[in-house]
Amino acid sequence: MTKILLVEDELALRETLEEILELNNFEVSVAESGEEALESLQNSAPDLIVSDIMMPGITGLELIAKVHQQAQFKQIPFIFLSALASKEDQNKGIIAGAKGYITKPFKASELLALIRELLG
Repeated sequence: MTKILLVEDELALRETLEEILELNNFEVSVAESGEEALESLQNSAPDLIVSDIMMPGITGLELIAKVHQQAQFKQIPFIFLSALASKEDQNKGIIAGAKGYITKPFKASELLALIRELLG
């Protein structure tokens, strides 16, 4: 089963996303913060990471940099799911190494299509 690490600090959205992903046959591990996500990576490497950008502590942009600094995690596809909707913000995410950037509010079908595309 494909493993997805979901990094989202907002409880309601995190629970909704977890449910959507599990209903679509993904194994989901969740993290409330960038720090928690880094700890989770040490236990089990996911096939893909979906992360918010604006979080307390380590932001999503800092998280992707830390993840990609580690050789064993460098190839994990990363999707940003963020309320930061400007083209400049989206470009920052892609330049940081994200394979996709979806703005909130979003459609579940859009997220699922991108995940499936990135995972082949």
